[in-house]
Amino acid sequence: MHPALLHTHNLLRWVVLLAGVVTLVQALRGLDGTRPYAGTRKVGLLFMSGLHLQLVIGLTLFVVSPFVLGAMANMEVTMADRALRFFIAEHPTMMVAAVVIATVGSIVAKNAADDRARHRKALVFTAVTLLLILAGIPWQRPLMPGMGG
Repeated sequence: MHPALLHTHNLLRWVVLLAGVVTLVQALRGLDGTRPYAGTRKVGLLFMSGLHLQLVIGLTLFVVSPFVLGAMANMEVTMADRALRFFIAEHPTMMVAAVVIATVGSIVAKNAADDRARHRKALVFTAVTLLLILAGIPWQRPLMPGMGG
């Protein structure tokens, strides 16, 4: 089960990143106030749904991964090791924060006064979310499952 979850988690990151970039572009295009927010909202919901699915898979991995279970056995050593600390503390923290920010942003944007304000809020929250995601991705791992590394 662990390898399948890890591969799914790895592949889904590309869907999430693509949806995030499309949401960002849609929000930018709507800043002039002439485009309805509905299109940005739809792709934004895809982005947020992908993030939530990633969170569920990631939390499941956190519980079943032999790597995580081994690292959790000795937290003093884990926290002293930069690579281990990244996977056990930093990655999950940044990703949970990204999901929270995206969710709050979706609500705030939806409730804004007009489409221009909705696009602006979607842009800001999506940009912050993407920055957290990019900072929290383990780039040292293969970009696609099964590729070297």
